[in-house]
Amino acid sequence: MKEEIQIILDKIYLSLKNRDYYQPSLLDGEAGYCLFDQSYISYTGIHAVNHIDNIEHFENNLQTLSEDSIGCQSAFFSSGKAGVNWFFSYLKAKDVLDEENWEILCDDDPELFDQAILYLKDGNYDFLHGSIGIAYHSLYEQTNQYAKFQETFFQLLYKLAYQSPDKMFIAHFDLTNLIPVPNKINLGMAHGLISVLKFCLQCYQKNICSEAAKKLALDIADLFKSTINRNTNNSLFPNILMLDEPTRGYSRVGWCYGDLSIGFVLYQAGVVFEDTALKDLGTEILIHTSKRRSEEQTMVRDAGICHGSAGIAHVYNKMWHYTKNPVFKEACDFWIQQTLDFSIHPDGYAGFKSYSPDASGKYTNSYGLLNGISGIGLVLLSYLTGDFSWDYCIMLND
Repeated sequence: MKEEIQIILDKIYLSLKNRDYYQPSLLDGEAGYCLFDQSYISYTGIHAVNHIDNIEHFENNLQTLSEDSIGCQSAFFSSGKAGVNWFFSYLKAKDVLDEENWEILCDDDPELFDQAILYLKDGNYDFLHGSIGIAYHSLYEQTNQYAKFQETFFQLLYKLAYQSPDKMFIAHFDLTNLIPVPNKINLGMAHGLISVLKFCLQCYQKNICSEAAKKLALDIADLFKSTINRNTNNSLFPNILMLDEPTRGYSRVGWCYGDLSIGFVLYQAGVVFEDTALKDLGTEILIHTSKRRSEEQTMVRDAGICHGSAGIAHVYNKMWHYTKNPVFKEACDFWIQQTLDFSIHPDGYAGFKSYSPDASGKYTNSYGLLNGISGIGLVLLSYLTGDFSWDYCIMLND
């Protein structure tokens, strides 16, 4: 399999090298493409053919991204400056950017954080397109320079979660109408409650409002415990929890929604809080989910991270590294092979196309990190190297 992966990685790199320039964003734009470029060049090393040319190409793209990101109109982590600034911070951590250039490129962080506060006051806690993603970017830095913002933000998040005196509740935020929906709880990673739990874990580890962060995290975990449906061979959790309806929905196997990311973050919560019961619950959920393999059971129709096979493979790869449980190694290998097998489109980038999960059901070309070949390539690199340093940007970091 390693040789097949190497061939695919080379094709992905060449496709990205020949790309036209796209918008300055992380999860579907130039920053995500540059993230793969940097990782691939680091992996292939100085003995690679055209190494000098590859370095120059990366530096030119980084320069263009740096210039074009100035004055970016969106603050969001997915499509705006928060995600780009996280990438600059990542490059600083990798000693690709020096401190002086990083400070220049990220000098608008305070304005982004002000925007995050405004979003949160409106109830928009969304990871991809709201306040949580922007605040999560701030937690990546090892210094405490953003501690005042982080404490203020978490206090507002805590207030949002405990508006009702008798229970924890965070209403689903409707990104179309830009309003909270009082009778819905979104359970997903991309837009929902499991991303809030992950945010709490990061705050706790960074000693930001640690007692409150632990309380909110455990209350969210308790909600998942009370929601789980063990009387099924399919999904244990719905996408959306309807408070006034007894019916349960069905969720895919993927990063964005469903049991996979829920089980993974619950396991991480168990590790952070040294809670064996939570670790066992996360493991149970992921073992159950690993048995779902067919398209009908998983709704997997492409290789992307968001709702495709690469995202699934990456989660199981991390669980294998955490636990050495052979169930996770076998599941990881299965989904890596599925990822390679999706490289079948003659007109696709490196043979891959992204499936639109909406009513259109179309397959389109994507360079993106979340849905396209940049993310697929990063997952394949992690599979070969065990280096997961990039996956902070999809909330899967340790």
